[in-house]
Amino acid sequence: MDDHKKLVSVIVPVYNEVLMIDEIYDRISTVCSNLQNYRYEIVFFDDGSTDGTRDALITLCAEHDEVKSVFYARNFGYLKSTFYCMQQAKGDCAILMHADLQNPPECIPEFIEKWEKGAQVVLGVKNKSRENRFMYFLRTVFYFLMIRFFGVKITPHATEFELFDKSFIAILQKIKVNNPFLRGIVNEYASKIDYVYYTQDARRKGKSKFNISKYYDFAMCGITQYSRVLPRRCITVSLIALIVQIFEFFLVVVPSFGKLPLIELTDSVIIRCVFVALCLLSIVVCVLFEYIITMQNNMVEKPLIVEEQRIRY
Repeated sequence: MDDHKKLVSVIVPVYNEVLMIDEIYDRISTVCSNLQNYRYEIVFFDDGSTDGTRDALITLCAEHDEVKSVFYARNFGYLKSTFYCMQQAKGDCAILMHADLQNPPECIPEFIEKWEKGAQVVLGVKNKSRENRFMYFLRTVFYFLMIRFFGVKITPHATEFELFDKSFIAILQKIKVNNPFLRGIVNEYASKIDYVYYTQDARRKGKSKFNISKYYDFAMCGITQYSRVLPRRCITVSLIALIVQIFEFFLVVVPSFGKLPLIELTDSVIIRCVFVALCLLSIVVCVLFEYIITMQNNMVEKPLIVEEQRIRY
């Protein structure tokens, strides 16, 4: 092996993907073995699998020198796992692949080409998808809301199918946060981003590990860490509602003094006072939300992942 060649690390986070392991290796190794000017390694990061995935990875490592594995002590979840495994990448560049193979490994040469032309980060963007059309529509709506309504800077339909130069991996290694939002981090810190457009395949084996709860966690992670627009819009709406209520009080209620029965007038005043209190409470809650975001960005440092074992890595 020529140690002077650049090393391409293909990083594959897995969780209960025993049915996919052999096919993942076959397709990635077929593509990478044709990269004449590069060395490559395939590194699996197992997020606490319980279905035999670990045994399959141990066997694969024993059979192929280019295969390496890292086993976590338990399941830490998608957000932490994907961020941590890219922090650990050792190549001149690292390409993050999904274990479900919905993102085709055959795009790897195109990623490397963009990287060699100077891109620090290359993002895979799906412009077509063979997944369920309704799910694709929901994802489109999700990106629209995140960008337009919440003000989170992310690339629509760019998943964690991406290439990072070692200089960007060095940046990731300096980031200490308990719930990392990798897509936001990329747009915040990458100096030059390029794109590879591809058609997303449908999952061929097994079931998706994402459910409504995990989608919610993913969205809230992005909103709470990278959205300043939402609380400020809430403050604006609350202030407008408060001003409108004050004008309404002086234009409608004050002229009614002496004209309406005392009980009816009292009820009218109480209702308006309650509404004003709710507006003020909304402003306070939004300000507190701003503080929570700031505190979250300055959390006490603690381990992101606890490892159990490494094989050849």
